[in-house]
Amino acid sequence: MSGDTGGWQGDAAKSEDHLRLTADENRLVTQRWEAAREARGRLDGIMGDVQERSAASHGGKLEGLDYSLKGLDSFRRKVAVAVGRGKDAEKVVDKVDDLNRYTLTFEAEGYTEGVQRTYAQLRERGYEPASETNTWEDPVYKGVNTSWRHPETREKFELQFHTPESFQAKSDNHELYELARSGSFEKFNTKQRPTQSEAYQEASDLLQNERYAGVRIPPRVAELRERKVRATLNPAVDPEIVENVRRMEADLRAEHAAVAAGHTPERTPGPAPDANREQVRASSLGAGLGDSLRSEGPGLRERLAAKAAEAPGPLRKAPESTVPDPLPNQSRGRGPSLK
Repeated sequence: MSGDTGGWQGDAAKSEDHLRLTADENRLVTQRWEAAREARGRLDGIMGDVQERSAASHGGKLEGLDYSLKGLDSFRRKVAVAVGRGKDAEKVVDKVDDLNRYTLTFEAEGYTEGVQRTYAQLRERGYEPASETNTWEDPVYKGVNTSWRHPETREKFELQFHTPESFQAKSDNHELYELARSGSFEKFNTKQRPTQSEAYQEASDLLQNERYAGVRIPPRVAELRERKVRATLNPAVDPEIVENVRRMEADLRAEHAAVAAGHTPERTPGPAPDANREQVRASSLGAGLGDSLRSEGPGLRERLAAKAAEAPGPLRKAPESTVPDPLPNQSRGRGPSLK
């Protein structure tokens, strides 16, 4: 089931066929997405003007404008995960504010002033911030994430602020985010070790932190909005697990590159499920997505097509649950929706 007017079910090829929406739930999701699609042109224009005005004074650059609308199936999956965890679809749909999403980068020296100037420009247009989170002190995701709403038009959108370096680190960490979102770490849970996936997430955090080692913290960034630290590093994670996650990331990156280049990599059957695996899949696929410090960002096809030429000889076979979303408007390294 995948029609816009009927029910919807996730793609079995991506191990997401347990995700479902009823016809009524799917109708709510589709209507909300269509409203975001209608607002896209106006919001793209506003953000383009914001960039033009901030570029001269603070070097602002708008990243990934071609990916400013979240894909419909991506939105469906997000709602289906929440519904599967007992949440009301209508409330979830109403709360989502990243269907229209944007990223502005400023060089570190002008970052704080650039963010403040952007705030002033958006307020001049009648928009007010609905959420603001400064995670520059966090070890695995650095930036400022905000969402904005207009009280009259009810338009809402997400706006992330990065430096070029933090934006690159976030984009480089995309496969690690995908592994967590897809529930790939959950397959390591067993009856004897029901929380083994936590060690894999901690290993992922260590690897993500490595990418931020050379990222400069902008001056006076502590002045910006609510400061939060969501992750705590555990350097005592088993090195074997760290290397296993590193291999999983490399395999998924190679598979992404193959898809971007128009190839379909060979797949191997996943491991036989543990007794509790199906329950884990149903309840935790994408768990923590809304709270995670990882998300999607612009330039998927452009970035991955460039990587295709660098992919090693025969592609290594990826785990069953790590198939990327091939939607043409999927975005890469967006960063988290921090609520």
